[in-house]
Formats: sequence, structure tokens, C-alpha cells
Amino acid sequence: MIFVRLPATLQIGTADTLVFTEPLRTIADLVDALDRRIPGFRDQLDDSVFNFAVNDELLLHNARSRQLSDGDRVEIIPTISGG
Repeated sequence: MIFVRLPATLQIGTADTLVFTEPLRTIADLVDALDRRIPGFRDQLDDSVFNFAVNDELLLHNARSRQLSDGDRVEIIPTISGG
């Protein structure tokens, strides 16, 4: 199982966490699975606006190629910037 926590801006309904039982090898596979479950989801994920974290490790480069394992917890995090 892969657990995915969504930020409020991407949530559909009241659930902030989705569970995937299908085998997902990478973050790219996860994005595909999210788009199948929530049509149009991929279009909302602009790489400059959202980051991914796996098991509390923030992925800043090549996130979509990151390997996933059963039991991983993935968070989609809005990018925060200031000036």
C-alpha cells in the first residue's frame, strides 16, 4: 500500500489521504494512478508549484523517478516562496 496525503488545494471531498493498493514503482506511476482516480489531477500538478516528499524526505530534483516501496507515505506539498 502507498499512502498519499494531499494539500487542501488538491483535495477532492473531505479526505486528505488516499490509499493505493496497486503496485506503484515510482512517483511517476503514482501521478498516473492519481490521474486515473481523479481525472484531470495531473494537469493540476505543475512542477514549480508542488513538491513531493516520501517518508518525510523532501524530493527537490527528479522526484518523478523516485522509487516507491510498499508502506511508503507520500505527501504532495505546495511550494512556499518568499521575498
